[in-house]
Order: sequence, then structure tokens, then C-alpha cells
Amino acid sequence: MNFVNLHVHSTIGSWDSPSKIDKLVKYTSETLGQRALAITEHGSMSSCIKFHLECKANGIKSIQGIEFYICPPGLSCEDKSPANRRLNHLVVLAKNEKGFQNLLKLTSLANAQERFYHRPRIDEALLFQYSEGLIVINGHYDTSIFDCLFYNLDGVSKSKNLEEAKGYLHPDYKERFLNVANRYKSVFGDDFYIECQLFDPNDITQQLSGHILFALAQEFGFKSVGTGDVHYISPQDCEAHATFVGIKQQKKIKDLPNIGYFKSGKYCLISNEEAEKYYPKELINATNEIVDKIESYEITRPQSIPKVQIDGISTIDEVKRICDEELIKKYLDTKEYRDRLEYELSITELGELEHYFMIVSDYIKWAERQGIFVGRSRGSSAGSLVCLLLNIIKTDPVKNGLSFERFYSPDRAESKILPDIDSDFQATRRDEVVEYIRDKYGPDKVCGVVTFNVLQAKSAIKDVLRIWDVCDFKQANDIADLFEARDKISDQLAEFKAETGHDSMIMFTLMTNPDLLKDYCYLEDGELKGEYAKFFNLAIQLEGSVKSISRHPSAYIICDRPVMEIAPLTKDSKTSHLLCALDMYSFESAGLVKFDILGIKALSGLCEVNKLIKDIDINSLI
Repeated sequence: MNFVNLHVHSTIGSWDSPSKIDKLVKYTSETLGQRALAITEHGSMSSCIKFHLECKANGIKSIQGIEFYICPPGLSCEDKSPANRRLNHLVVLAKNEKGFQNLLKLTSLANAQERFYHRPRIDEALLFQYSEGLIVINGHYDTSIFDCLFYNLDGVSKSKNLEEAKGYLHPDYKERFLNVANRYKSVFGDDFYIECQLFDPNDITQQLSGHILFALAQEFGFKSVGTGDVHYISPQDCEAHATFVGIKQQKKIKDLPNIGYFKSGKYCLISNEEAEKYYPKELINATNEIVDKIESYEITRPQSIPKVQIDGISTIDEVKRICDEELIKKYLDTKEYRDRLEYELSITELGELEHYFMIVSDYIKWAERQGIFVGRSRGSSAGSLVCLLLNIIKTDPVKNGLSFERFYSPDRAESKILPDIDSDFQATRRDEVVEYIRDKYGPDKVCGVVTFNVLQAKSAIKDVLRIWDVCDFKQANDIADLFEARDKISDQLAEFKAETGHDSMIMFTLMTNPDLLKDYCYLEDGELKGEYAKFFNLAIQLEGSVKSISRHPSAYIICDRPVMEIAPLTKDSKTSHLLCALDMYSFESAGLVKFDILGIKALSGLCEVNKLIKDIDINSLI
């Protein structure tokens, strides 16, 4: 029987899983031979675009989902009292495009200032309000259904057998169960399922709750489904997962709790064979029933950039008019400049860049009118004459022999890929520019961007050695220093990946410079050997996993519609604003356009110097 994993975490959004999306999908498709996969991050949908694209590439159905943090029944997520800090979990899947939109909305609302309290939170009222197109699976540890069963979880977990554990059931557990289950059934109907987990035979609490919930579902006519709680790909990855959690929690391996989550090797993708071993066929069949309910829909989009409206003239014609006027004003009306302008405008029109150019030009001109210092130019945009004539840059690319193709090429124009224009403003007033943009386009259509900070080779090996207590701090640093920074040899790494399939700086170093690491680890017949082989292997597994997120210092999204309709949002820890929670590589596929608005301290310094010079009476110095 074909099983489908419907409760799965990746490294992009769950923060307690090292599993990379591409590897999860490939393993599901090629090794397990399963037809679909769901991703259900904790309180996050950051992986949605990447997951969707990887599933398409591997020929399996993607099921978009999330594991919400939800207030216990009867409590509101706007209540931020200490008593409401404990949260239930709840797996919710998108059945169709409307469901996906509702998941995005709920995820973003959960991160709003009035609801966020230690975690992004929703409550039942909010979930029920946006219930259309959603499938709800309720029943695993820490859900409102699970909470109906036992009055003493410690007693259950310490029981010697299932019969002893049954003694800790609430006397009225059936009534408690029905109270919650009927409430969900009344909203979601046949799209509500009781979640039964039976994947770890040594976990008494899981086994007892899973079997009891299955029996209750059958007794009272509720649908039920079997799930795992996937935090790593295969049983062999169990130790890497425990190591990753140790790194995240700043705990030594020896200090992690002695629980199945870290020890059993069962919190992996469940194979068809393992499912048949542990789950009744009804629970397996239900996974496929859910897959069949999932409609095919597209979540990638064309560019969602605001359209600059000009009365009586198209935007591209307005760009041409401004460029023509500025060419004359700047005394550049020669054949050389005319030819260059004609060529650039043809590429601009082909790439449909006119709105992008006009938006950047507008906020730069506004800043200058406010007396805000603006940089002359940055990066490849200095190669565009159009950028000069629209006042985006101050450097003459023709005079300085700068190439337009480095900035933008016909190939990129054909693909409608936008160029990258970075704009520099004095740091002390950069936020004024951002507020102008928010006011102009709408605060719900403008937001900052998160950055996913991943474990690089240096930090991965150092962290692994540290939490396993392998060596002292100095030696761990010395070993980490043997690895080059990834960005310094990116071209070599790209060639290495194409040749070997490996995308690891540690493996690159082991294969290309073995003498450098021979005292600690080396390759022999394709296997890692040496005193530190185990720890090098763990570091290779964790390299590239997301360790933390932060706010991107300069990137902003400007959209033609509310950003939460296109992408998940997350809370900015430093402000009341929400941030786009997609990784940079997903922006283009999501139809989002990124603008880099940098605050430069040097420009602030120049501004202060300029002010001082203006205030000085030169005659007084003579």
C-alpha cells in the first residue's frame, strides 16, 4: 500500500529540523516511490515556493500546509496573559488555491503584533473564519484532541505497558473528545480528520493515544488518518537531527532529554513498508484520500509590481520622453549617446522595466527634494544610460566606458528577469524614504525581507565539535579556520557540484586538499575515516541547514497588492512591521520584486561635514 507523509518539517521554517527541501522531495520520489508529500512547518510557510518547485521537478504532488500554534479552546490569541502562553499544535493543509490563500493569510495574521506572544498564534475563531479550502488534522501530541485523553502524561510515559497507561485516561475522555471533534466537524465536515500516530513502537504515550483515537474515530463516525512527525529524512539522520537541535538550543548532546524524538530514529519519512507494519490499512488509505482531494493549482506568479499610471501616455513612452529631455539638458545629444539610448530603451521595453525604473526614480527624486543625501551609483546600474537620465545614478556610463550588458542583457530581458538596482541614502534618514514608499503604495503592499542564516562549513564543524565535547575551543577554531569562506570560491564549488553532486565545502576540501585535514579526517574508498570522521560526517549533513533568521538590512518588497496574498509574512523582532518570509531565491517565482534601499553611514558623515562647512564663517579663520 502506498503511504503519503502528511506531517513533515524542513529546515527552512521549522527551526528544529535540519532537512533540506530538495533532499526531502527527492527521497520521497526516488527512494520511497510515493506520489505526494506535505510540508507542515511550525508556524511558518517559508518553504512553500521552493517546495512547490521541487515537487514539480520530481514529478510528485506538493501539499501545502502548516503546523499552527493555536490557543487552547476557549482562549483568544489576543489574550497575552501568562496563562495563555501554552499553545496547542494543529496540522492544516491547503486543499485548493483558496485554501492556500487562507493559509497565507492565517500565517501572516498569526505574526501580527496583536496576536504574536512568544510564538505566532491563531485561535479557533480565526481558523474557523478562514476555513474555506482547508483540511484539518487534529490528534498528535499537544493538540486539542490529544489534550482530551490523559490527566497525567508523566504517568503515561512512565507506565510499563499499555494497560497500566490506560489508568491515566480521563474518566470522561470520550465526552471531552466529542466536545472538540464535533466542533471541528461542524466547520470542516469531511475535511476534518483525527490524527493517529503509531510510528514509534517504544513510545507508550504515542501508541496508546494513536490506538485510542483510531477507536474513537471509528466509534463516533469521524475520519481518521495516519501520520508521522517527520524531522529528518531517514533513520540514519537521527543523530544529525539531535546535533542540530543541540546547536539551536545551545545544549551539549549529553544534556538533551532522553526521549524518542532524539533517540528512536523513527521521526523520519515513513516508507510504505513501515506504514504497513505499524498502521491499520484504513489509516494508510486515508492518506491517499487526502491526496486525491488536493486540487492542482499554481502558486508561482508573474511580476506583481505596481503599475505607474500616467494620463494620456504609456509608461514606456513617458520613460522615453524623460530620457530624451534629459539628454538635451545634460548636453549629451550626440550620435554616440543617441545610439546607446536607443539600444538600452529597446532592451528596457523588451524586459518591461519601465515601471521598475520609474518607481526607483521616484523615491530617489523625492529623497533629494527632502535634502536627503543620495549616493552617486552602486554596482552594475552604473552601466545604464537610462538610469543616468532618470536620475537613478549620477555616473555617466558612456563617458566612463561602462557596459550596459553587465547590468542587463537581452537574454534576461527575454525572460523578464529584473535587474538589481541598489540605492544609497544617508543612514540617518533612510527610514524616511521607506516611510514615503509605504505611504505612496500602501503599508500592506510594502515590507522588509528576512534573511535565512545557514550553517556554513566553518560554523558547522565548530558547532558540532563544541556540542559533542570533542575538543577544546581553540582546537575547534583551528579546525574551522582550515576551510575557505564559501563566497570566495563559489565558482569552484559550482564546478565541483556539477562533477560530483556534492554541495558541501567540507567535502570539497576533503576531496581537493586531503592533506589539509588528514590529521582529523580523510576519505578512503568513498567513506570518511579518521579520529574525527563521525563529526565531519555530521557537519557535512548539517552544512546549509538554517540556523536562524534575521532582517535583511536593505531589501524591501513593493507590490501591486497586499503582500500576504502572495507570500507568508513573519514578525520583525525590532519593529511592529511584518517581513516577507520567503528566501531570496523564491522571490522571482512568487512574482515579488525586491528593491534594495541602503542606509550608508559614510553619507551621513558627509552630510554632517557639509553642514559644518556651510556654518563656518571663512573670514573668521583668516
